[in-house]
Amino acid sequence: MRTRTLAILLVVLGILAGVGTLMIREKGPERSPGRVGKRLFEQLPANEIASITIKGPDEAASLAKKADRWIVEERFDYRADFSKISDFVRELKGVKTGREFESSEATLKRLSLKDPDDPHAQQEEKGTQILLKDQGGTLLASLLLGKTRKSGHERSLPDGRYVKLGRDPTIYLIDRHFASVEKDPSAWLEKTLVKVEAHEIKRISCLGAEGKKARYAFVRPEKGEDFGPVDLPADLKIKKSALNRLAGALSSLRLEDVARPLERPELMGGEFSCRVEYELFNGMVYRVYPGDRCSEGGKCHVRLEVDYQRSLPKRKEGAQDAPSREEGKTPEKAPEERALEARQLNERLSPWVYVIPTWKHNVFTTDLDGLLEKPEQERTGS
Repeated sequence: MRTRTLAILLVVLGILAGVGTLMIREKGPERSPGRVGKRLFEQLPANEIASITIKGPDEAASLAKKADRWIVEERFDYRADFSKISDFVRELKGVKTGREFESSEATLKRLSLKDPDDPHAQQEEKGTQILLKDQGGTLLASLLLGKTRKSGHERSLPDGRYVKLGRDPTIYLIDRHFASVEKDPSAWLEKTLVKVEAHEIKRISCLGAEGKKARYAFVRPEKGEDFGPVDLPADLKIKKSALNRLAGALSSLRLEDVARPLERPELMGGEFSCRVEYELFNGMVYRVYPGDRCSEGGKCHVRLEVDYQRSLPKRKEGAQDAPSREEGKTPEKAPEERALEARQLNERLSPWVYVIPTWKHNVFTTDLDGLLEKPEQERTGS
């Protein structure tokens, strides 16, 4: 009797084990020990990549290498952020596989691995397609990014992503989630425009957009000194916080998007309201033309120009000539070098209308009243 019972129990156990195996295969991907930890793009010839397309259901970013620099095609071939591109390629080459399993129609939909151009797929079922090609248009790699994988509780961060290579039916779970791979073309632009430290600025002035009518001017004779007003009544008091914001507006001027100024004038948001001019102690001059208004969507426009105006330093009476190179200090650039730098910067910056944040636009359009302290009676309301 005991032998018969034991035999029945073994049969039942075998049946349960078989059912469990089938359920695991249905619910979860099958591990492939031979591929786990392998680099998926180890042989990718990174130096041969000349174009990258990142395409989703609604938008796409096309990056291309032209004349030894990367550009964003959807943004009139404006300069792309090379560091962001190189970081992406480096991350791609380092991708390692976890699990891999054969795809099915249901799995592709569930993991958002349907082609972004598939007219029969729902939006949430479509993935992000990435194509890498060489200079001749030969496809080097084709990758479809699907859903990210989170381990643990619902609020945990992604620790992997499901991907598919070209027409290969295999689905891989990789160890990266590519959070920085964006389909918006503006996300790949080189965002930094200029970096001018406030202490390098000698004079700030504002004129009409045509450059004739002066609205205000502030100047300081030496580095480290405060700005003083030019041709203003002596009883007016400068609001230092507002003037400091204006002086620091070029310290990290970044764009949000770009538009061509001449071919697409309707994108400018109207005429330019004024010309804010920053003259540096080294002779470099930056001119900022802010748009006279921002669009309803909060887009504010600005134009930039760069120039060089050589000026000889004032010689104090009795002072001796200073050595051309002080020990431990970086030698000053020659006027010819500064002029060339200004010309190159102007060629890169001046052809564009830039979209900048509203708060930054408001700094450039600050009028004279905004740079002066209000009289005591106005502050107290009397």
